[in-house]
Amino acid sequence: MTSATYVSIIGSANMDITAKSYKPLKPFDSNPGVVTLSPGGVARNIAENLARLGTNVKLFAVFSNDFLGQKLLNDCLDIGIDVSQCKISHERPTPIYTAILDNNGEMHAAIIGDTNIITVDQIKKYYDTINSSKIIVLDTNLNENDIAETLDIFKGKDIYVDAISVTKAARIKNLVGKFHTIKMNRMEASFLADCEITDEDSLKKVSAHFLDLGARRVIISLGPDGICYRTRGDEIRHTPKAITPINSTGAGDSLMAGIIHGTLKNKNAQHIVGLALTMAKMTLMSEAAVSDKIDFTLNTQNFIGV
Repeated sequence: MTSATYVSIIGSANMDITAKSYKPLKPFDSNPGVVTLSPGGVARNIAENLARLGTNVKLFAVFSNDFLGQKLLNDCLDIGIDVSQCKISHERPTPIYTAILDNNGEMHAAIIGDTNIITVDQIKKYYDTINSSKIIVLDTNLNENDIAETLDIFKGKDIYVDAISVTKAARIKNLVGKFHTIKMNRMEASFLADCEITDEDSLKKVSAHFLDLGARRVIISLGPDGICYRTRGDEIRHTPKAITPINSTGAGDSLMAGIIHGTLKNKNAQHIVGLALTMAKMTLMSEAAVSDKIDFTLNTQNFIGV
């Protein structure tokens, strides 16, 4: 990649609080465990993963003018994320995402505070910069109207969308044909396609649904069951070896970053899927939402057959 090649990522930045129980969770009771605080937010997480791989990244997000917001901003600068186009908010505190994990690292519930989200008016100010991106990434923290208008503004560009959650995926339900790549988990894909994924046949039906609507690439993450990756020319269904995760927060963001980076490097579908799954696994084995073991050395590895 040349220095002029970069990815623009539009969406959220927040702090993550992850609470993991030492033993199986007991509902309606106090559970001993470990609590960690780390930088988060889907857009910010994807940006960090890409920066660690050596990709030039420009983040378009809102940071609060408080202690946590300054920490988030400084962490981005330290990692090498371009935050020069981010807005500093004096109105709201830094949003906090709180996840409750069981002793196996699986999330049972999560709550996100009110987020400071960049608006389409702010996005328009940076039209030339964003439009010159090789890839534009959106998370669904933007409101529905702003997502729709952003997709129209950058029509014809390769836009990748991360569905984030069932609730927020509703914002793109009528917009699927307007972007290049969509990344979802099983629940989000089932909701958006109005078809529950229960087996391999329904998985194929759901993934084909998005291609029929106009998406050029569909990625459905299936947790321990791996990934479904489909384009008009490639169909990969891969289940990796089982692991016991430390923390499931952020694994999907690392997966998305692997898809983006492999595409920028002009790798084939097998390599892209292998890189994405490897990065997701590294994050699953990390206490933070992005593994500090992800770095540019992954560029030298052959992920075909992972």
